[in-house]
Amino acid sequence: MDIVEYVRNRPVKLFSKGEAILSEGDVTDTLLAIRSGYCKVSSIDSAGNEHMLWIAGRYDIIPTERLFSARTPLQFFYTALSDVEVYQVNKADFIAKAKADVTLMTEIAASMSSHYDDLLSRINSAGHTSVREKLIATLRYVAERFSAQQSVDLYSLGLRLTHKDIAEMIGSTRETTSLELKRLNTEGCITYDRSQFIVNLDRCQL
Repeated sequence: MDIVEYVRNRPVKLFSKGEAILSEGDVTDTLLAIRSGYCKVSSIDSAGNEHMLWIAGRYDIIPTERLFSARTPLQFFYTALSDVEVYQVNKADFIAKAKADVTLMTEIAASMSSHYDDLLSRINSAGHTSVREKLIATLRYVAERFSAQQSVDLYSLGLRLTHKDIAEMIGSTRETTSLELKRLNTEGCITYDRSQFIVNLDRCQL
């Protein structure tokens, strides 16, 4: 049995774009496997500034950091970045099933390894010094995370990131981020308007 086969028979819950899915301080014994849509994982600092840490997509399990951890409560905020459907999975039942099914446990291990690689890429993208470098690295990270194409239209994937969303991801102001996005658009690194947001990976280079 694989993860998809296991979760697809679980109850489904819907969240609208912008709705809180899980919050810092929550204690839960339920895992959520994303059926469709996207969820942003973020933290909020002492000054009230939000920092987007990661984007979860189809069949990602959240909160991932609690899958094999007994640590409570949650430390981060999980918010619907688009309309989201999730499968509700009882954590104890899922872990018990995984321990008894080598195929399922192997897939979980592979998924966790991939998630770790995603997080390292995200940390690397946030570690650049200039806003331009952070922006390019972050756009590449998002595009490569959800597509294997060299030209990726985020909107066609259902991932409609606003300038505010991107600013939160790179730790910059919306105004500065918008200016840099316009420059990248002029240079052909990205192409965006109301109907599309294309990241041209062959041109979007550091």
